[in-house]
Amino acid sequence: MRVVCFGDSLTSCGGPGGRYSDILQDRFPGHEIINRGVGGETFIDARARLAADVLALRPDAVVIAFGANDWWRDERPPEAWAADLAAVVEAVQSQGARAIVAGVFGPLCRPDGTIVEKTYGADARSRHYRDLEAAVAAAHGCPYVPNLQRCIVGDRTCWRDRNHPNEHGNRAVANELEPHLEAILGQKALPVRRRAMLTTRDMWDEAVALAGDRLAAVCGQRRLTYAAADEAVRALAAGLRERTGQDRPKVAVFLPNSLEYFLVYWAVVRLGGIIVPLNTWLRPDSLEAIFETVAPDLLVVGSTADEAVLACARRRPDLPVVATADTGGALPAFASLLKHGAALTATPLAGDDPSIIMHTSGTTAAPKGAVMRHSDLVFNVMTTINAQGFTPDDVHLLVNPMFHCTALYSSLPAAALQKTPVVITADTTPNGLLRLIAEEGITTFLTVPSILQRITALPDLTPGAIGSLRVIGYAGSFMPVKTVRELQRLFPGVELHNFFGLTETISATHCLNGDESYERPDSIGRLLPFVEALVVDEDHRPVPPGTVGELLFARDNVIQGYWNRPGKLEESLLEVDGRRWFNTGDLAMVDEEGFFFIKGRKKDMIIVGGENVFAAEVEAALMACEKVKEAAVKGIPATGIRESLGEMIKAYVVRADPTLTEIELRRHCHKALPSYKIPHVIEFLAALPRNPAGKVVKDDLA
Repeated sequence: MRVVCFGDSLTSCGGPGGRYSDILQDRFPGHEIINRGVGGETFIDARARLAADVLALRPDAVVIAFGANDWWRDERPPEAWAADLAAVVEAVQSQGARAIVAGVFGPLCRPDGTIVEKTYGADARSRHYRDLEAAVAAAHGCPYVPNLQRCIVGDRTCWRDRNHPNEHGNRAVANELEPHLEAILGQKALPVRRRAMLTTRDMWDEAVALAGDRLAAVCGQRRLTYAAADEAVRALAAGLRERTGQDRPKVAVFLPNSLEYFLVYWAVVRLGGIIVPLNTWLRPDSLEAIFETVAPDLLVVGSTADEAVLACARRRPDLPVVATADTGGALPAFASLLKHGAALTATPLAGDDPSIIMHTSGTTAAPKGAVMRHSDLVFNVMTTINAQGFTPDDVHLLVNPMFHCTALYSSLPAAALQKTPVVITADTTPNGLLRLIAEEGITTFLTVPSILQRITALPDLTPGAIGSLRVIGYAGSFMPVKTVRELQRLFPGVELHNFFGLTETISATHCLNGDESYERPDSIGRLLPFVEALVVDEDHRPVPPGTVGELLFARDNVIQGYWNRPGKLEESLLEVDGRRWFNTGDLAMVDEEGFFFIKGRKKDMIIVGGENVFAAEVEAALMACEKVKEAAVKGIPATGIRESLGEMIKAYVVRADPTLTEIELRRHCHKALPSYKIPHVIEFLAALPRNPAGKVVKDDLA
């Protein structure tokens, strides 16, 4: 039988494969479910296209889902809308088809099962719409769904915004229609794509069940489907449980990007354990502090060359260690963990259970372990898909270090949710990456600015050379405007996304999408759905648009705490108007249209003769010079004839062109900055000091 879903944006939203019609198609595979949703339509528009888009298809059943736009626009009496609904129902029934009337104004169901009246997008007029809708359905003998969105109210993982469900939310929408279709089609729905995703394990299990033959991971010459990967994941999970003696072990991983990292990630998820990614550039004292705080149950390393982390392990003789490379027996082999055929009973897993301990990239010897729960990761995945526009047809390049947030919070679980492959590489050379993109047909490329700077510096790169690529995303550090402009020239058909978030935030918080990068290349973008932020002055009062202040995030958008550091997160929380907010320590400005601009760390603000100078603004001006490769700015005590200024501006510059002189750079700055923001002292360096995350350590600049 043929079912047509005929409606407005509620019918069309969710993306390819994620509309409620697509979910119903998976549940009723022996029938044909056709989507005819068009965003923004009223019943006037619906009647105009009814014959061509619906009746011409000779359907057996039609889901009619209009009404919200008529209510929002309030352009004609509700009775006129009801007459249109009746006319559409009668036209469908005149062909012998069944009609299902679906509304959005009915009561809501809270998570505890309580039924309440709708309050958002509701008033006396909407209740009148609902009554008319119910009356039309009753008069024509139609099944009636009072509110398709009944069970997703308040669930921020289910929405693209406050009105439009994502793929996750559309599962609940499909649930509302399913019993009526079962009665019409005479068939019980298959139990697929039913459960809400509460954990990343749910995402993996569904990918294996529904897309076992699809490609899951590529690394070099090794390629695994979801089914093959799951076989290895289960064998590895059994081995981890046996070797650690723990049902839910904490597994520390000190590896470069590799297929083994991918398998460990999902094996730990399978067990309900916690993965502890270790930055392979960390100093020995930082690694020791992490081991002391976390006390992992097992350590995975690359080889005996990983001396810094192995030294920590030797101080803990009871800690099992395995290596992915052949160490000639010096360390147990990774393959020894694979217990194929071993029984593996899944440990119950809840959304509030911890999944990842991700350590901050501070310059101290004691990084803090931000705890990401499964519920946090689910929210981040939905936010990521929304921000980056990921689709089930994507092929993702995973070049960001797998010990970073982007890889473990976003890339891996988002790919599993959408049942798409990740192409894993540790090669960060420009030519190697471009070759891999071409060979694998990669569509999304999330990375850090330094890699993109190296790509744009290639002398023989021609515009549009990579045809498959559609998204380039960058985050993690300042992106020079000149690099953005060069990317726009070299990849004219590719969307550029500047996205922003912190280790402490449970998701990306901002994204600058597509055309916005042409107009505001120096912005981090606008807030993503269900993320709240404030920019405040020193008295914690919100500042007007265009004013620089401290950036705060709502407590709901921040981790629950740091591992084994009770009370530490609370030190960064403050209260504004009765709500708690996380103080990032960043200075930011938001314009009238809601675009945010990072102005640097508060501690980096320089006061020159009573005037505030933001280091990031001076650094951006320096980076705009074609002969500058890198730049950092800090304040130094004013001396001599400038002593009255209090502080002076010192610039540390790495030249892209060795002919650059101090006089030439000062002339450039005079064109871009007012006189009091021009560096008083310029020092040329061979390189800037950086921490293990690649961020400049200004304390190491003399």
